[in-house]
Amino acid sequence: MYVFLVAAVLAAGLLFQHYAGRVNYAPLFTNMDARQAAGVVDKLKEMNVKYQLADQGSTVMVPREQVYDLRLQMAGSGMLVGSGIGFEIFDQTKLGVTDFERRMNYLRAMQEELRRTIVQMDEVEQARVHLVLPEPSVFVREQRAGSASVTLKLKPMARLKPEQVRAIIYLVASGVENLPPENVKVIDTQFGVLSDGVNVAEGSLTQQRVVQQDLKREFERDLERRIQEMLERILGPGKAVAMVTANLDFNHKEVTRIEFGDQVERSVQVMEETGSSTGGATQPAGIDPNLGYTYPVGGGGDSQFNKTTRSTTYEISQTQTKEIYAPGKLISLSTAVAVDGELDPAKVAVIENLVRAATGYNPNKKDPSLEPDQIIVTSMAFNNDYIKEAEQALADLGAAQRKAEQTRQWITFALQALGIILAFVLGLMMLRRRMESGRMVDITVPELIPVKQIATPALTQEDQMRKEKQDRVREMARQKPEEVAHLIRAWMAED
Repeated sequence: MYVFLVAAVLAAGLLFQHYAGRVNYAPLFTNMDARQAAGVVDKLKEMNVKYQLADQGSTVMVPREQVYDLRLQMAGSGMLVGSGIGFEIFDQTKLGVTDFERRMNYLRAMQEELRRTIVQMDEVEQARVHLVLPEPSVFVREQRAGSASVTLKLKPMARLKPEQVRAIIYLVASGVENLPPENVKVIDTQFGVLSDGVNVAEGSLTQQRVVQQDLKREFERDLERRIQEMLERILGPGKAVAMVTANLDFNHKEVTRIEFGDQVERSVQVMEETGSSTGGATQPAGIDPNLGYTYPVGGGGDSQFNKTTRSTTYEISQTQTKEIYAPGKLISLSTAVAVDGELDPAKVAVIENLVRAATGYNPNKKDPSLEPDQIIVTSMAFNNDYIKEAEQALADLGAAQRKAEQTRQWITFALQALGIILAFVLGLMMLRRRMESGRMVDITVPELIPVKQIATPALTQEDQMRKEKQDRVREMARQKPEEVAHLIRAWMAED
């Protein structure tokens, strides 16, 4: 009994000392490489600050109440994680610096300044910038352009959009002299070349294409959502998958058509000429009579003539039509629907008709520039292994949480039981002390602890009454020990 009480008291003391002296640690810096972590740890050792390493040495933990003070001190001493030397390298002028050293310092400072700007992006966790600048030449024709490479470490689940990659390219190209944007390459830590899909030479044109692709994908997603909702209402959730591919024409066209009809008379002009002449004396006809040649002429008489001229003007009917085609014309639409399970041909035909009506299917288009639409509906068994894996992962997570909760409950119960035991031990100690001093009755059984018979002198009347009360209490303790113990605990609680 006493051994157990002593062990419980010692365990309680050790537990209290552990929790009372426990230090709450908080991250000082995270995501550091080995070299940076070593520098921070050496600085903390010089300052006699307790620390812990986490995440395989990439995170340094310090007492929570010292986090902000230590960060300021590290910043003042140049120990910021991931920091380099920027243009502050020129704050101190050194004598005897060669042109090569000055040029290399400028290159280091420029790389660091660009890195500091790039890491301000929310998706970028860390960055490195490497510049290659040729030596300047006195000959204009021998001037060569520089080049640069940017390595990005993105945050988990983060992705850069093409316009963000283009912004990084133009940032580096604009900040360095004689560096064209096409000579800047951007890669990530997964060895993916992010700058390959970015056309920096035609920024506005590329941006327009991006907008067109967004409009096309938004149109396709809207059709897919409508088909998906319709099929899920019929077949059930997760029983069908729909994919839509739209061919849109974003060219702006203006077409003018002129059609000619039959010819019709526009105007008719008729002109008639009539006249008469009378005969005269005979004259030699032909050449001059002096030449000696003469021709006889007929005898004289009256003559009449009549001339009619008709002129008709024709005109062809003409119809002119001007059509303007706005960008975004639908050329063709292809729809693929997959249904989970085996379906009979009749049900597949019903689903195909529903999809045709929902997408505005048009197989025979009058416009020759338009392509016919396509719809394919098929039934097959879906692979739902990923759902089972997700359910198993959720079940494991729930079991781990329940186990952790149960562990916390057991710890709580153990602490409560330990507190009750300590209270009981303290109560027994106080009860024994009072019993030994005579202020409380002795409730121990006489057979277990013999009581010495001590000769007492003659008692006064008051002492005699007190002794009689004590004897009655002892007798009651022998007969009803449980009730007496309950009464004593109630008294102790009141004290």
